[in-house]
Amino acid sequence: MPGVAEGGPATTRLAVTFRVLLLLRGMLLAMAVVLRGSAGPGHGLWAAIALLGLETALALAAWRPVLRLVRRLPPLCCLDALLVFAVLVQGGVFGPFFLFTVMTAALAGVLYAWGPVLLVCVAQIALCFAAMGTASPAERHDPGLLIALPVFYPIAACAGIALRILFDQYAEAEEARRRAEAAVAAADERTRLAREMHDSLAKTLQGITLSAAALPAWIRTSPDRAERDARDILSALRVAAREARGLIADLREEAYGLPLPAAVGHVAAGWSETAAVPVEVAAEGSPGDDIPVAVRYEIVSVLKEALTNVERHARAGRVEIRLVRSADGLELSVRDDGAGFVPPDGGRLDLLAREGHYGVVGMAERARRAGGRLCLRSAPGHGTTVTITVPRASWPAGDAAEPAATP
Repeated sequence: MPGVAEGGPATTRLAVTFRVLLLLRGMLLAMAVVLRGSAGPGHGLWAAIALLGLETALALAAWRPVLRLVRRLPPLCCLDALLVFAVLVQGGVFGPFFLFTVMTAALAGVLYAWGPVLLVCVAQIALCFAAMGTASPAERHDPGLLIALPVFYPIAACAGIALRILFDQYAEAEEARRRAEAAVAAADERTRLAREMHDSLAKTLQGITLSAAALPAWIRTSPDRAERDARDILSALRVAAREARGLIADLREEAYGLPLPAAVGHVAAGWSETAAVPVEVAAEGSPGDDIPVAVRYEIVSVLKEALTNVERHARAGRVEIRLVRSADGLELSVRDDGAGFVPPDGGRLDLLAREGHYGVVGMAERARRAGGRLCLRSAPGHGTTVTITVPRASWPAGDAAEPAATP
C-alpha cells in the first residue's frame, strides 16, 4: 500500500484483509461447485477449478511472499483473471461461478492505486464479455444481464479501494494518537523533573544559600561556628552535586520508557552486574502496558532506591524482586538476606530521617505520589523487605500510559 511503512500497523491490517479475501474466495468457489448441483462439473471445469483452488491454497499458505509479490506486480492479478476466465467459459457466466470471479477485482482494489485497479477491471470485463460469447443461446438470459453483470467488477474494486482508504485513515489516526501520547509523556516528564528539582535539588541549594549568607557574620563573631558551617556547606554542595547527577541519570535511564516488567528486569540486571549480587526477578500477571507514566516512574524509582540501600547497608548475598499485577492494582517487593535493622515502632518511616535514612523516607513519599503505600519489614540478621502497593483505583486520574518504547 503506498505510503505505508513495511511492517507497520496498516500493513498488518492489509495482510489480514488479504487472507480474509482469499478465504472468502475459496469459500465462494466451493459454494459454486455445490450450487452447480446435479449438472456437475465437466472435466474441463474440474481442471479449471482445481487450478484456481490450488492457487488460492498456495497463496494462503505462503501469504507473506505472495502479498509482497502481488503488490509489486499488478499484472499478476490480470493473470489470475485469465484463470478465472477459464472457469467462466467452462461453468458459464450466468451460473454460480460468476460471484467467485469478482474477488479478483476486490483484491485489486485493496492492493493497488487507481491505475492498476482500472487495468484489472478492464481485463476482467473484456474476458467476461468473451466468456458470454461462448455461451449457447439456451444459456443466455435477459440481454440486460450482458451489461449488468460486468458492472460488478468495478463495484467490487471500488469496495476494495474504500477499504484501503479506511486503512490509510486509520493509520493516520494511529499516528496522531502516538504523537499525542508522546506529547503527554513529554509534559509528564517535564512536570516530574520540576517536582524532583523542587523536592530535592532546589531545597538543598536554598539551604546552602542561607548558610552561605550567614557565613561572613559568623567569621567575624565566631570563627569556630564559621568553620563548622563551611564544612556543612561543603557537605551540602556534595549532596547537591549528587542530586544533580541523579536527575541527569534519570534523563538517560532507558527503564522509564519500558513496560513495567521489562523496566524491573532492566534495572535489576544492571544493578546486579554493578553490585555483584545475584538478583532473582519474578513477574506475575499481565504485562502492564496501560500503567500510567507517573505510577510506572515512581515504582521504578522506588526499586532503584531500594537496591541502592541494599548495596550501601545490607551486605546481602542475594536479592529477590517480585512484581505482581492484578485487576486490583500492582505490588512490587524487594527482599534481601542482609543484615537488617530495627524498624521504627508503628511503621513511622519518617522517624528514620532523624537517623539519616532519607532513602526510605523518599521511597515512602514516592509511593504516596503514585497513589499507594510503602511497607517495610526488617529484623537484625534476617534481611529487609520493601513492598510498594498501588491499588488501581488510586492511579492518578487522567494520566495516560505512554507507548512502550525506549525514548
